[in-house]
Amino acid sequence: MPQVPRQDKAPTSADVARAAGVSRTTVSFVLNDVPGSGISDATREKVLAAVRELGYAPNAGARALRAGTGNLVVYAMPRWPLGPAINSVIERTRAALADRGLVLLVHGDRSLTGTDAALAWAELRPRAVIADTDRCTAESVDLLRRHGVRTVVLVGEEDVPFAPTVRLAQRKVGRVAARHLLDRGHRRIAAIVPTGDLAEPGELRYAGLAAEVATTGLAVARHDLGFDHDAALALARAWAADPDGRPRALFAYNDEFAALMLRALRDAGLSVPGDIAVLGVDDTPLCELVQPRLSSVALHTSDFAEAHVRVLLELLDRGPHEPWPELPENEPRVVVRDSA
Repeated sequence: MPQVPRQDKAPTSADVARAAGVSRTTVSFVLNDVPGSGISDATREKVLAAVRELGYAPNAGARALRAGTGNLVVYAMPRWPLGPAINSVIERTRAALADRGLVLLVHGDRSLTGTDAALAWAELRPRAVIADTDRCTAESVDLLRRHGVRTVVLVGEEDVPFAPTVRLAQRKVGRVAARHLLDRGHRRIAAIVPTGDLAEPGELRYAGLAAEVATTGLAVARHDLGFDHDAALALARAWAADPDGRPRALFAYNDEFAALMLRALRDAGLSVPGDIAVLGVDDTPLCELVQPRLSSVALHTSDFAEAHVRVLLELLDRGPHEPWPELPENEPRVVVRDSA
């Protein structure tokens, strides 16, 4: 039988040192950007050129074990599906951390909570963890800290006492939407609440909307809906057949559901905003692509991502036992276009 040729081994730091004509200590100083190491710019460039030429990749796991922690920041995926808003937060957080020499690692197992989640994240020896409040408990945060995680930043609807919390208030999204529609004279308001994986954030947004509308003595007509055109069309046709009872404004969970309803309303012979105004959430590029252009509640994902990073870095600088910095809260606003 013909022998399979042996693959070359991955290059080591010793290979980099030989190629650059320096010691392994110098290579370590350069790759770890050790302050006060006295490495000249010329030597640094020689080492980096050797790294590129050899295709050397440092062993981040081994480095983290030696140091007790690495340069990783674990971002635990929220339990609901990815959408444009979460994608934007992840990308902007990654870019902001990269500017500071930190690497964002997205941990995709949404099923883990509490101690199980903490153990899975701690295995990676990250310097910090960003996770939703409903994924963590006081015990799990303590476990992470005991495993060398310098900082845990949580994201949630309300503050928790055991970790700093950046507030992404889903209820506030609903309240802002309600105030916009009420200020424009709408008194019969309906809401689309998604079923399935999006039910949890959908409930929170609906709760905020309903609570704000209730302050005027009115009520919201709730409609639970999957992302299904036939179901949306059936609802739109029922409204078309009952002009006296149909809503005059519709709050959709997000821009995708708003676009679904725009299509269904048009197919049922209703006009937007003439018969029914429609308001989405997330202010995605989709808003400019549909007819009429979609008004939407913007979540300021760039500001929110910067808030993650700012809080995280301040906490890293302060250390685990110092007071938390002032924590930001997401402030949604309505971007007004044609539909509402």
